[in-house]
Amino acid sequence: MIELQRKLLGDSLRNQAFYDALKASLKPGMEVLDLGSGTGFLAFLASKLGAKHVTCVEVGDIIKISKQLANRNNVRNCTFLHAHSTELKVAEVPKADILVSETLGNYALEENIIECVEDAKRFLKSTAVIIPGKIWQYVCPITSDRLYQEIDTFNVGFDLRFDEARTVAMQNMFVRTIRPEDLLTGSQAVKLWDTVDFSQKNASVRRATPHWKTDTPCTVYGFALWWKSELVKGVQISTSPMDPATHWEQIYLPVSQPLVLPPDSTLSLHLVSDTRWQVKMDLTWHAKVMDASGKVIAEQEMDMKKGHLN
Repeated sequence: MIELQRKLLGDSLRNQAFYDALKASLKPGMEVLDLGSGTGFLAFLASKLGAKHVTCVEVGDIIKISKQLANRNNVRNCTFLHAHSTELKVAEVPKADILVSETLGNYALEENIIECVEDAKRFLKSTAVIIPGKIWQYVCPITSDRLYQEIDTFNVGFDLRFDEARTVAMQNMFVRTIRPEDLLTGSQAVKLWDTVDFSQKNASVRRATPHWKTDTPCTVYGFALWWKSELVKGVQISTSPMDPATHWEQIYLPVSQPLVLPPDSTLSLHLVSDTRWQVKMDLTWHAKVMDASGKVIAEQEMDMKKGHLN
């Protein structure tokens, strides 16, 4: 936990973006709710920017450190609740003018930000600002074999085969630093596949099927995922490989075997993200290659549920 917090505190782009978002939204005397408050960094910023009071909700033991840090920084207007926000009753949390929650993962939704924020709306005034306000998720095919070779390490030799272990391992998302040169090129290569808008109600199960048409042959070794977030209007942060690096990295979704795309073919990818509480986190990706006539010439389906040992 402390290593994660160290990374967060060392991410100057992330820190500045959330400071700018709070500064743009917060008026003196406002009530703030910090969901998943960690060390208390965002709560302390809100306090220094003029918040009347900040409620810090944190389920982890890091909350003990955050109390000490509040004293060290002479922050006196924070209340610390050591619990998961879903366990709290409405009467325990003052109605907030601002909800701030930096519960964004390398895969944007992996920390259940949708479920946490949707539940926490009961603690908010009708005019409340939610930070982040929006999340956009992007996907792009990977045409470099670099990451594929890095994780496909099951040809160990010694006249031994590890096919079943490989099958399990390849059905996982991998946190990796993806480079622009790893990606399919062209103006239509990057696809927006999901939008979360916290001013609306958001479902836990997200689906999309982006398509790519190819004029020239290529080989696809998996898919890259990243996200961009509008914290408030005019303040954004991104984990795109084309943008300045943050502590977040990108997600590599492998394929079980490279997908060979002939000229004039179409690649489709059906993505399903499920972050319901009872599921926690599951992602499936179903790739198909169709020739110019529409005939399916290659097909693979991967599922994170099959990527774990029971």
